[in-house]
Amino acid sequence: MKLHLYNTLSRSKEEFIPLMEDPKYHWPKKDSVWLYSCGPTVYRDPHIWNMRAYICRDILRNTLEKIMWYPLKSVMNMTDVGHLTSDEDEGEDKMEKWAKREKMTVRQLADKYIASFKRYLQMLNIDEYQIICRATNHIKEQIAMIQQLEEKWYTYIIPGDGVYMDTGKIKDYGYLARLDIQWLKEWARIENENKKSKTDFGLRKFSPVDGHRQMERDSPRGKGFPGRHIECSAMSSRYLWDQFDLHTGGVDHISVHHVNEIAQSECALGTHPRVKYRLHNQFLNLGGKKQSKSEGGLVTVDALVEKGFHPLDFRYLCLTAHYRNFLDFNEELLETAQNSRNNLIKKMQKLFSFNQQKNQWNAVFLNDWTIQKIRGDVHAKVIIDFDYPMSYETFKNTLTSKYVGDALEEMMNALMDDLNTPQVLAILNQTLNSSDQVEEVEMKELFVALHRLEKNLLKIWLFDRIGSEKEKKSEEVPEEIRKLAEKRTQAKKDKDYALSDELRDKIIKKWFQIKDTKDGYEITKTS
Repeated sequence: MKLHLYNTLSRSKEEFIPLMEDPKYHWPKKDSVWLYSCGPTVYRDPHIWNMRAYICRDILRNTLEKIMWYPLKSVMNMTDVGHLTSDEDEGEDKMEKWAKREKMTVRQLADKYIASFKRYLQMLNIDEYQIICRATNHIKEQIAMIQQLEEKWYTYIIPGDGVYMDTGKIKDYGYLARLDIQWLKEWARIENENKKSKTDFGLRKFSPVDGHRQMERDSPRGKGFPGRHIECSAMSSRYLWDQFDLHTGGVDHISVHHVNEIAQSECALGTHPRVKYRLHNQFLNLGGKKQSKSEGGLVTVDALVEKGFHPLDFRYLCLTAHYRNFLDFNEELLETAQNSRNNLIKKMQKLFSFNQQKNQWNAVFLNDWTIQKIRGDVHAKVIIDFDYPMSYETFKNTLTSKYVGDALEEMMNALMDDLNTPQVLAILNQTLNSSDQVEEVEMKELFVALHRLEKNLLKIWLFDRIGSEKEKKSEEVPEEIRKLAEKRTQAKKDKDYALSDELRDKIIKKWFQIKDTKDGYEITKTS
């Protein structure tokens, strides 16, 4: 089965052929698929538009690593230094600005929101990248790349401003975004009379003479800080060499950030294309408008939990829209996603004899399953070892049921067609709705197949325990959870919001939800 992905470079779906399998690739041999993703600027809690992007990228990574069984090396940057409030080299530094607001150092601010970002990844069942690299730890690499560009005469200096990339020397500048360069020169970019062209961009900015920045470093050109784009080029080269397979980001990166990242990388390193496949996810719309941290009014995952939603309700909502399409968001749509996810879980329980009293899947249903492991190979009609690593193709060959095999193949065909998760969910629902015609032996295979689909791809807790809202609310809450909830209530009264968030996270990690009410709080079990 072949994976096809929409490549922004070609504006078309292409068969995914990793560099390690590409006969046209003549650089040093690779032994894995290499992926780089643009990470957050860590000055505030990430909002749900940010998190939708990382859910989309998680589906890509799951598909490559757990469905197609490619070895994967994944890298994400964390912007904890520099850049200005827009892509076009203007405005106030976000990190400095918000550090002043929160009365802490920039380093403390970055540490706080990196921890917050990782906590959100965990809440949404998004696997962490193998390498998460901070810009402040890679200043030397950034300076070295700028020196490479200087040696090749791609740069010039604006005194008192910074080192700039001379885009007029790049023949195909703007190809990724299909930019009309003449139009750009006349209209699109910031007015700066010292620039040679409006499309030129800062590689490194000089620190102001009359001010002090917390995050500035020495360089051959004096004290300064990175431009908006150089860190991605420098850090991806540091960990993924000069050419790699996949680069992901939001559609807002296409016209400026990734155009400039391509320009500086390919000029410095001499590789073309620097990245074989570029994937971009579309915006999440809130009231018909994309979210922006700088505009305020953010909706975070914590805010959804406060309103009684589970974080995975939002993950489910994201899966209902293709990653290249807009996803409209409001509370009614999230409630619909919550109900749909809960209904799927209830179908699972009904279909596979979940014992509510014992909180376990029916042992009688599973007791005649067998597995043999001989010399690392699996020989059995049905695989009961859910964690046994294997590709989709290998797993399908273990199935005896045509019904299960056909359903699984339909879902995989949808996934292979540019990660079409809405179609995967539609086929899943159709499969469960028609499962009353399935024989008992087929039910066992269906259970295993869906368990692997959940564990390796969807990760929305389809095998969670769920009852009616009345049952959940009447459930006994352990004293430990009650004490955490009481401490959280007191922390909120004391306006110690950091402690309040910490206590809420402890409650969530123990599989309970806490919802604030006018009378205090309400606790329900989530699994």
